[in-house]
Amino acid sequence: MTTLFAPAPPADLSAWLKDRFIPRWVERTCRPGIRGYVEEIPATAHGQPLPSEHTTMVTGRLVYTFSMAYQFDPSPQTLRGAEHGLAFLLDSCRLSSGHFAHRVGRDGQVIDPRGDLYDIAFVLLALGGYSAATGKTAVLAVAEEIATRLDSDWLDALGGYRDPAGAGLLRLQYPQMHLFEACQMLAAVDPDGGWLQRAERIVDLAARLVDDHGAIDEWYGPRWDALAPEKRQREIGHHFEWAWLLFVYATKTGSKPALQLARRLFNFGFRATGMPSAGPDQTIPNSIDAWSHPTSASRPLWPTIELAKASLAIATLDEHADHDALALRSFEIMLSQMDRSNDLWVNEIDSNNSSLNSSLSARSLYHIIPFLIFFSNSKYFGNYPEKASILQPFRGR
Repeated sequence: MTTLFAPAPPADLSAWLKDRFIPRWVERTCRPGIRGYVEEIPATAHGQPLPSEHTTMVTGRLVYTFSMAYQFDPSPQTLRGAEHGLAFLLDSCRLSSGHFAHRVGRDGQVIDPRGDLYDIAFVLLALGGYSAATGKTAVLAVAEEIATRLDSDWLDALGGYRDPAGAGLLRLQYPQMHLFEACQMLAAVDPDGGWLQRAERIVDLAARLVDDHGAIDEWYGPRWDALAPEKRQREIGHHFEWAWLLFVYATKTGSKPALQLARRLFNFGFRATGMPSAGPDQTIPNSIDAWSHPTSASRPLWPTIELAKASLAIATLDEHADHDALALRSFEIMLSQMDRSNDLWVNEIDSNNSSLNSSLSARSLYHIIPFLIFFSNSKYFGNYPEKASILQPFRGR
């Protein structure tokens, strides 16, 4: 059985983030002599970084994450953490105008030049997040290069955007979701750049993909057509991520259809977890089939984080006691998987509550740090009520 840690939050959540958690993870991922970020470390207190290649997706995630951390607490160390990855993203991962690699070696040599839409989404999120945190706009020229490709080569008459790595027989929905996230981030720093219009295209696509029950599949056919029921795969965590992002979009734009879509996705995700109305008693399941039956016994941490974030968003909008309780309970479950003595976490458990991972991927920080920042500014813990809006992560300086 894995050890469950104390679910009580630190006495001062904001101070713990600023003084311990964020600096420690900047140090762990930005190591002397290593270009780019360390993407994987052992899940032990004294483990050394594991040798690995660099991916554009994880690099973009961490640039965004440390940029949000710098916006929260303008520490020079945190800024160096963001700029460490940004330099690698632009110097090694970027191949030409609007074109990024998928994987890069530790020496900076390209291993796989075929960056896909998932990579591009996190490149854009990194550029927007860095500009929002620092006020620097030079990086937006790179975003404009990608926008040119989005509005031409990658524009899809069937909805949303094509994958620059090439269309296969099946299509994934969640790269569109993260592109939607990036468009909202960039709209905050470049309001005349057409980013909200691009976001609207993705909302229109999502409205078509979400079924009458509020469910969205992971994979679709080449024309965004639904697969046969026995071939469908769903992830509960993505329902909560979509809901969160649509709540933000609806708050910013006043879109009632987006708000209704967010609620449908949230409600389906809640039902699919099988948890009681009071909230989860452990990290929630993720992978399910078309009949909402679990397809894996593993329970990764990130869907519970996204449940907590979406619950906090809906509680902010509705001020409903049940949503408040759900947000707090999900937050407690997330903390029960974190060891604050060394600032590591249990990334995934099985049906026996045993840890499934001997190492931790730094990509999870994209879920953990922005959420903890958002929660520290919330009405539950925040000393800064003006920062408690769900729009705060999508605002510039």
